[in-house]
Amino acid sequence: MREAPGRSCPISYRYPPGAFAGAPAIRAETLWIAGGLYGNRYALRALLEAYDKEPGDKALLFNGDFHWFDAEPAEFELIDEAVLGFHAIRGNVETEIAVPGGGAGCGCAYPDWVGDATVEYSNRIIERLRAAALASGRNLSELAALPMHLVAEVGGERIGIVHGDATSLAGWNFSQEVLSTAAGRAQAELDFERTGVDIFASSHTCLPVLRQFSRGRTLINNGAAGMPNFR
Repeated sequence: MREAPGRSCPISYRYPPGAFAGAPAIRAETLWIAGGLYGNRYALRALLEAYDKEPGDKALLFNGDFHWFDAEPAEFELIDEAVLGFHAIRGNVETEIAVPGGGAGCGCAYPDWVGDATVEYSNRIIERLRAAALASGRNLSELAALPMHLVAEVGGERIGIVHGDATSLAGWNFSQEVLSTAAGRAQAELDFERTGVDIFASSHTCLPVLRQFSRGRTLINNGAAGMPNFR
């Protein structure tokens, strides 16, 4: 991977397998996880309308990158206020808004198969989004304080909720591209063993993945809640 803004991954994005130990932060009968809302107010409205109809003991978690295209102060404020009324973890977008890392650009850590034009556009978007965030009057320290990962429990199953993958906020090991390889699937098996979770829920890479591993362990990447692409 090239070291350049938008492609490099800050050390602060990393976490060890032991990060998934301990008591779950969320317990519910039904857990909704929405990654990559990307500032889409219409997707947010549809999501909340559907969630309101869900019966029983439930929880909703936004799995990072809930900001992106909301690059106007009023839009940023609307998305931020709504999302932070629920559970949330931060993605690279929220991290680079609130506590930008030197030279990280958008913090996407794009791999080499992603074209340079996409990297350039993303770096330009984060600059405009930062300006909107500052002008919105929202308390950006709330974004900085969000965790990079959480563990939830549903039906006795431990769910590792990550924006990227098992080791990094902006990791790509749970992408379609990596999981289509034997080495990628072997690494995912190892990630399950090391972390002790039964299910991984991720986002970040925009393309959806649903794959089962040994002993019924499951990895699901919802792609992007704000750019529908999951059939």
